[in-house]
Amino acid sequence: MAGGRKNVLWVDDEIEFLRSHIMFLETRGYSVVPVFGGDEALQLLRDDPRRFDIVLLDEQMPGKDGLTTLEEIKEILPDLPVVMVTKSEEEQVMETALG
Repeated sequence: MAGGRKNVLWVDDEIEFLRSHIMFLETRGYSVVPVFGGDEALQLLRDDPRRFDIVLLDEQMPGKDGLTTLEEIKEILPDLPVVMVTKSEEEQVMETALG
């Protein structure tokens, strides 16, 4: 979305706790769509592949975790930037995400 408002898809099972972060981004000109899980995010991306400029993706979610969701996002939209967000300090998580 060149020149316009940037659209962020934020995927986190605890999205309600991130409201202040979402409001911060919105005051900076971003449009943020919060979703609770990977399946919901993937459906939005399939329905409208050009809608989002970036995805913020939690790594630890029940059901479809962030790494699995990341793999599926990259199958659908390989050039879409994805930022993994996690509390985990395990080095393997970062290596897997980057791999």
